Amino acid sequence: MSKKIYITTALPYVNANPHIGHVLEFVQADCVARYERLLGNEVFFVSGTDENSLKNVLAAEQAGVSIKEWVNKQSDVVYSLKDAYNISFDDFIRTTQSRHIEGAKKLWSAGQEDIYKGVYEGLYCVGCEDFYKEEELIGGLCPDHKTKPEIVKEENYFFRLSRYQKQLEEIYQNNQLEILPLNRKGEISNFLKEGLRDFSVSRSQSRAHNWGISTPSDSNQVIYVWFDALCNYVTILGYAKNSPMFRAWWEDESTEVRHFIGKDITKFHCIYWPAMLLSAKLRLPSKIIIHGFITIEGEKISKSLGNVIDPFELRKEFDADALRYYILREFSLAQDGDFSRATLLERYNKELANGLGNLLSRATTLIEKNGGSVKPEFNLLGSPIQEAWRKYHDAFSEFKLNSAADSFLQLITKADAFINEKQVWKIDDKEELNKVLSSLWLVLANLAFLVEPFMPESCQKIKESLGIQKAAKEEWRNTIFEVKKIPPLFPRK
Repeated sequence: MSKKIYITTALPYVNANPHIGHVLEFVQADCVARYERLLGNEVFFVSGTDENSLKNVLAAEQAGVSIKEWVNKQSDVVYSLKDAYNISFDDFIRTTQSRHIEGAKKLWSAGQEDIYKGVYEGLYCVGCEDFYKEEELIGGLCPDHKTKPEIVKEENYFFRLSRYQKQLEEIYQNNQLEILPLNRKGEISNFLKEGLRDFSVSRSQSRAHNWGISTPSDSNQVIYVWFDALCNYVTILGYAKNSPMFRAWWEDESTEVRHFIGKDITKFHCIYWPAMLLSAKLRLPSKIIIHGFITIEGEKISKSLGNVIDPFELRKEFDADALRYYILREFSLAQDGDFSRATLLERYNKELANGLGNLLSRATTLIEKNGGSVKPEFNLLGSPIQEAWRKYHDAFSEFKLNSAADSFLQLITKADAFINEKQVWKIDDKEELNKVLSSLWLVLANLAFLVEPFMPESCQKIKESLGIQKAAKEEWRNTIFEVKKIPPLFPRK
């Protein structure tokens, strides 16, 4: 039976143009969404932009434009990653949209019994939009942004996070909310061991520069940007009006809800968000998948640090599939990884140009030279195709996307060895030749589907070359396919 799977990414701020780190999360989530669709599951995949942050306000002021003009322009830039990297979002929310504003206010009101007014003083990092304890700073600076937090004291509304200490401990002990990969779960346990403290969920209008969503009962306060932004996962579904979409994709317990996030926002998603949902009497997500950072010389890529890699400049040199492949193959969820142009070129030439692209060219040339028609009735390779699919599914079940890529790379290597071993160009026996060409067609046809979540455009080109149109897999043995050579998938660089 098919499943319903709701997939989300975190919302990037729009204080500056997106960098390659944002593409990492978009591409990882998109790869999983495409894989689930490949299995026949019903998927709803969303993202958006976080526009109510103080850092967005400061960026607009520095640029000398209105906040609205700034967030409109920058949200469009983030959305353009959809086409640039072939991201298959089904919907895209902006936290300045009325559907979000109404929904955020509704969620605030739903948790009203856990919200109270109080005074707070602490060290606040605008870059993180979060308070720090002094012992969490490194040399007096924010560990991520290398900036000195400001001392903030004001009257705000607070959320009784401490009320949910025991309940959250039980949720994670019982794996009711799954954290992946497993090495990330320890961070949540450590945070819980320290004891949960109530946190501020509003800011004064003056400190917010009169930008943000006003709290429902107090127009002098705006909803804290993290409380506001986390609501997007339900507001995009029409939570404000209890829409059929919300009931189908969130309230329905049979729907699997997966959040893809970066490791720097674990606390907000794994502690604050579940507590907010419990307070509002809404279901919890099913899985939170946490990725590491793309680094440059060991440093986190950060707009504030100025060491960004422009994803649009990269696209001028490499096509979307090549960059998607590199990101998914090079970086694992479990750890950080350094971006390297040399490694990008090496993987491109070795694994794409000389690997997948060369195999397609070799096989289709051999088929064309022998009439161009194939009836895929034979598989002389034996088990490698089935073995590739087994490893592929196993890897996806654990969100080890780089391992899933390895499974089809091994199949490419075995297919190349098969061509060399059989010396296809020397086979005179027509029956034997048909068996060999049938086997090569089957490998390529399976590769088309295996690479689809990683390289959707290449998948379509391989299908076009093999003559696959609408024939289902179970019909392949009874169908004659017309094969044609196409331009190189990945011209060598």
